[in-house]
Amino acid sequence: MIYALWDMQSNNLVAEYPDEKSALHVVLESLDRNGTAAAESLALDVEDEHGNIVPIAHGHTLIERAQHELASARIVG
Repeated sequence: MIYALWDMQSNNLVAEYPDEKSALHVVLESLDRNGTAAAESLALDVEDEHGNIVPIAHGHTLIERAQHELASARIVG
């Protein structure tokens, strides 16, 4: 599966990642470096093994997902 992070304002692909966790790290980095507005312009989707594109989250929901998932990983890991 391929996780793709998009900038919704420019409609450009930011980058592709082998796993969701890697993409979520970039969302938090964007939030830290560029502020909320920049991070809220991001969207994450995944291409499954059949070539289907499935949206995961965008905007504020994506930021919350990144904060939650990565905080949980620190507690567990």
